[in-house]
Amino acid sequence: MSEQTLSAQGLPAARAARRSGTSGVLTALYWVTFALVLAMVSIPVIALVYGSFRTSAPGLPGEWTLRNYAGLASSGVLSSMTTTLIIGLFTSVLSIIVGTAIALILHRTDFRYSRIVMPLIGLTFYFPSFILAMAWIIVGAPGGIYNSIVDDMLGMPWLRADIYTAFGIVFVMVLHQVPFVYLTMRGPIIGMDPIFEEAANASGAKPHEVLTRITLPLLGYSVISSFILTFVMTIEQFAIPALLGIPGQVTMLATQLYLLVRFSPTDYGLAAAIGVALSLITGAAIWAQRRVTTAGRLTTVTGKAGRMKAIPLGRWRWAANLLCFGFVFLGLVMPMVILLYTSVLKWFTVNPFEGMYTLRNYVFIWESGSTLRSFTNTLIVSGVGAAAGVLLGLLCCYFTLRLRPRGYRTLDFLVSLPFGVPGVVLGLGLLWAYAYLPLPLYGTLTLMIVAFVTRFLPYATETIGGQMVQIDKSLEEAAWVNGATRIKGVTKILLPLVSPSLQGAYFLLFMAFFREISSAILIYSVNTSVISISIWSFFEQANWGLASALAVVATLIIFIAMALIMRLVPTARRG
Repeated sequence: MSEQTLSAQGLPAARAARRSGTSGVLTALYWVTFALVLAMVSIPVIALVYGSFRTSAPGLPGEWTLRNYAGLASSGVLSSMTTTLIIGLFTSVLSIIVGTAIALILHRTDFRYSRIVMPLIGLTFYFPSFILAMAWIIVGAPGGIYNSIVDDMLGMPWLRADIYTAFGIVFVMVLHQVPFVYLTMRGPIIGMDPIFEEAANASGAKPHEVLTRITLPLLGYSVISSFILTFVMTIEQFAIPALLGIPGQVTMLATQLYLLVRFSPTDYGLAAAIGVALSLITGAAIWAQRRVTTAGRLTTVTGKAGRMKAIPLGRWRWAANLLCFGFVFLGLVMPMVILLYTSVLKWFTVNPFEGMYTLRNYVFIWESGSTLRSFTNTLIVSGVGAAAGVLLGLLCCYFTLRLRPRGYRTLDFLVSLPFGVPGVVLGLGLLWAYAYLPLPLYGTLTLMIVAFVTRFLPYATETIGGQMVQIDKSLEEAAWVNGATRIKGVTKILLPLVSPSLQGAYFLLFMAFFREISSAILIYSVNTSVISISIWSFFEQANWGLASALAVVATLIIFIAMALIMRLVPTARRG
């Protein structure tokens, strides 16, 4: 037997040996990833449930009790729960109506300014909720700009308004949620099969009849799914209800949880029980949304759209212009103008001709040690945390979509769990957890990173997984056939192909971390304060000028990160 024959016979064995060794490494990495995700997700949840049965604050001796769950039936908690559900329903209904209408106008009609409005709505989506609420407080508070104009300048006190009401909360919530509805409805609208609309048009149906009898029914599952997600995002929202509701004594569940922990008399046990109840509500809603999404796959919204004829707006063009540009003005342009105006005033005044203008608020940002520290902390948490989130998200996607080892469905379930845990509840769970665990994480940036990565890990897996499922496995298999190890197939084939989604996921997480406040509000310390907390603190101290200046800088950084996504990631430019 020749030497060449021996080599040929030994080659498959060598390849098999390399694949076997690689498989062992990947198996070990899988279980490490599984254990890490399990710990990150389950520890705060278990700690929260534990705390809900205790009589003491975290870390202090106490007794077991059911009093906290009995407290859920108290008039105060029931009132907060009713308020939460009512605000959630009204916000969701109005957001669905406005968001779906804007999506239909931009993608199904002959609207002339789609290229202008679409990126502006994208900017509105990333506009931080607490900064939006701040701007509207400056406008709509009893002593704010609007009331000063209608009362003092116009002499029309009957036109006064108060943003510190349930109506004010719903109004600002709708401005915050409409961009999300638009983004979730955009895909189904573009992906509709036009055959039914074409048949209706051929039968002589008028445009509004096609819209109401064909288009909207076909979008039914998507509308329901978007409604449920909007409802979940509304009832778990912390910043807007806290900033607008606390002064007006309009309390939602997330706000009451915060008040029970931050202000005397504290009641950590009742706060934990409220957190468990709120998580069960949001978790049930997420489960329902997934069932609706699964059922919706059987509809004719196929994603294989033909060329659909644009619906002429005709005499309703003015209404479409008013809706689209009016929303952009109320949700983005006016808040930014108000913040810019307030940030350069020496003292607050409604009349721009009476104000003394200064840049001292911006100078203070760079001269204040505490503000610079919060900037540094934010950049560390956002930069390092986003990298950690992308790496963990990539591993989770590879194991659940490609390798699929034993238990991969459980890993997929664990990754999706944070969708159903509100940020402030996650923060409270971490507060309970690390008061007992022998890990010196409390009051550190590491705990902040753990909280943010846990909360936004589903965002990373959705972004990365969305592109990974489109890549045929045969490309990696071809590399294995030619002698490459599984790891080399991943690094040389898969990673370059998913790199756009990795970049997109990184900047998406960076923006989310940079503006996050709900999961940070209960776990920060003086030395670990981030930008969102600093803005919140300045605003609570009625230092509107400094809070506005810091908000302007933070918002510009977020918008720059979004611009980088649009430039670096081709799919972002299309979406």
